[in-house]
Amino acid sequence: MQEFTLLTGSTGLLGQYLLRDLLAKGLRVAVVVRPSKTLDARSRVDAIMSRWDRLEGRYLPRPVVLTGNLSSPGIGLSRQERLWIKNNCHTVLHNAASLSFTTGGPRTEEPWLGNVGGTTTLTALTRELGVPRFHHVSTAYVCGLRTGTIYETENNLGQKFGNDYEESKLEAENIVREAGFPEPPTFFRPAIIVGDSRTSFTSTYHGFYTPLRVMASLVPTMKGMPAIPESVWMMALGLNGDESKNLVPVDWVSKVIAHIVSKDYWHGRSYHLTPGNRVPVREIAAVTKEALMQRHEPKNSSSRVESGLPHIPESLALEFRQQMETYAAYWRDDPHFDASNTLEAAGELQCPSVDVAMLRRLCEFALRENFGWPRPPIHAPEFDVSAYVSQVDSTSGEEKATRYIDFEVSGAGGGNWSIMADDEEPCLGFPQPGRWPRIRTSAQALMDMSRGSLTAEKAFKTGQLIIFGVEGKPYESVQLIHKMFFRRETVS
Repeated sequence: MQEFTLLTGSTGLLGQYLLRDLLAKGLRVAVVVRPSKTLDARSRVDAIMSRWDRLEGRYLPRPVVLTGNLSSPGIGLSRQERLWIKNNCHTVLHNAASLSFTTGGPRTEEPWLGNVGGTTTLTALTRELGVPRFHHVSTAYVCGLRTGTIYETENNLGQKFGNDYEESKLEAENIVREAGFPEPPTFFRPAIIVGDSRTSFTSTYHGFYTPLRVMASLVPTMKGMPAIPESVWMMALGLNGDESKNLVPVDWVSKVIAHIVSKDYWHGRSYHLTPGNRVPVREIAAVTKEALMQRHEPKNSSSRVESGLPHIPESLALEFRQQMETYAAYWRDDPHFDASNTLEAAGELQCPSVDVAMLRRLCEFALRENFGWPRPPIHAPEFDVSAYVSQVDSTSGEEKATRYIDFEVSGAGGGNWSIMADDEEPCLGFPQPGRWPRIRTSAQALMDMSRGSLTAEKAFKTGQLIIFGVEGKPYESVQLIHKMFFRRETVS
């Protein structure tokens, strides 16, 4: 029985929210994640989930973590991992993407490598494995330089593009359409994604944040000078100030996608995830300048210079223009995006208005966090279940147990596995298809058992160990957990 949704791009900004919202809806999720220079795939995902646990005030279920890379053949998965996808995944939600706006480079580099190459590899693999359902996160800007009203049903109309990012995303859409999935694919086309509408959180500082980031980098050389005026801001981007942009908070985009993914009826369409109101570029420029001045110049400072006195040096204005050139097409006047499909499918999820107050909060967050640098350290969980219990080697071939127990462990260091219960020494493997008994607990409870301060029986009686599908005979499972975890010394 195929139950899982395979999500790519789960460590990016939108991906982190999709992970939360899909799991909160009760969907079973698997993620393909590549290791970083300092962390393995599981640790990266565990850090994201631990953050959501803190913010939500509750434990969310954990996804299955597959270590892979969309740039590698077969996305870098082992034979067993591919077999697991074939037997367990009915849906792919392809969210991974390159946000590079570099234009004119070779197709062996970004954004082509990730957006076209990664999509080609993923669609080929999932078609080979028989995954029937494919959802693709694209962008509203596959319309290129078209003007007027852009409809959700429109794709290839011979449009020209402002940059390689837009063109690569349309090419990725075409790859998905032509892959021949048994069910018609679904396309999500968000506008410019900004931080959380409530908390202002973001983990990426491209697009909307670029002018603020560039100006902030110039501040040390501008002591006693005015902030870069809106006129230079506009000139650098080739704008007149009357342009408007479609900005959408990441939390809203994620909720709409999760809602539609969870409702089969709405699959097979294209959706513009765009706002009801556009934001004037002149307003964005003014708020950006204001936020920077408030942060870097104290109130009543005699060094603050009123607008127009004196002029900033041409060398600084030139540096600002040069750093903004890559994004010039990005800031052009937006067309009107028709969102009829989105309103029909998710009209109750209204897009928060990106007004001046929200723009200020977004800018203040970026400045306060210094645009995500240095990155906060990621600490290893106090108790890592997968390190404590032996696991099946994922490269060794098929798992050969005849009796499994689904094992869902919430909290830092937790995860989603099957216990292979045939062996004298039970071990963990990937969740298996079929209706098996299920055990739910937390990493905290298992750590307490490992230290001898909690027995499995007491955990069961106090609701810290929950067992499903055992037809009135739960104590065999309780004894199994006791055998696996009740030890008075912790594994170092």
